[in-house]
Amino acid sequence: MTLLAIEQLNVWFDLDGGRQLHAVRGVDLSLDAGERVGLVGESGCGKSTTVLAVMGLLPPNASVSGRILLDGKDLLEQGERSMVPHRWRDVAMVFQGAMNALNPVRTVGDQIREPIELHGIATGERAQARVGELLELVGIPATAGARYPHEFSGGMRQRASIAMALACKPKVLLADEPTTALDVMVQAQILQLLMSLSDELGLTLLLVTHDLPVVAQTCGRAAVMYAGQIVESGPIDELFHDPRHPYTRLLFAATPDLVGTDEVVSIPGAPPPLDRPIQGCPFQPRCPAAFDRCLQEDPALRPVSAFHRAACHLNEVAAGMGRGVR
Repeated sequence: MTLLAIEQLNVWFDLDGGRQLHAVRGVDLSLDAGERVGLVGESGCGKSTTVLAVMGLLPPNASVSGRILLDGKDLLEQGERSMVPHRWRDVAMVFQGAMNALNPVRTVGDQIREPIELHGIATGERAQARVGELLELVGIPATAGARYPHEFSGGMRQRASIAMALACKPKVLLADEPTTALDVMVQAQILQLLMSLSDELGLTLLLVTHDLPVVAQTCGRAAVMYAGQIVESGPIDELFHDPRHPYTRLLFAATPDLVGTDEVVSIPGAPPPLDRPIQGCPFQPRCPAAFDRCLQEDPALRPVSAFHRAACHLNEVAAGMGRGVR
């Protein structure tokens, strides 16, 4: 059953001189209850903007259109008024960079207790007891709640951020690059914690990352984002063994293979600027397989199998020839 559905989401920012930057363009993404989904792509492709739009935490110069449905209710229908009752209560977020997400002049325990009291979950001693439970749930002693963020290691700060996100027992957890700036061992611990919590608590998890191996370890399905659009989505096995968009294939080629002998290949060029119109396929200037149609027409996200979709003209060409794209 679909719990969270993002439909035709567009986000643009007003810039100086009357210009606009279209950071998210027509994104469709759904998450079933209890599912773990990865949102993958290079920096600047619109991943973080998408999840911030779901949380209603975009800056004042941002405008949003489309629908964000939680259990069928549109969170964008009445702007901020629609989102306030659900933020942290039904949908919560682990931000990128825990040191920036935590207030340095308040204790960790105070910051975890705030959403608990704000949403009327508990107050006083009951709220404090809940803080201790949450800290222990993520592997931190309850007494550590009296300490300040700078007294925690990077891994402990990220665990505390996860505890804060879980404070009101949300249905959906949005994790935006939760392992950024952590060493490899701590990254593995945080990812294992997120998987364990999603299984134990029945959480629906949207994991934002640029790291394909991370998605393979944690998620059953993934969506690949480029220049503000979803260019491919489907089950992890199909994305890994049968990628149908050139960008997805190049992302795999740019990922170090610690077991095999494949050479790491960088993706040439850079994503297009999003403060001006894009003609044709956004990936066309960097694509080794682009042809004339790619210069003129932006490909739609179309099915290539029962649960697998890709936005590439090559799939239509290959379908006409009776074979898949490799």
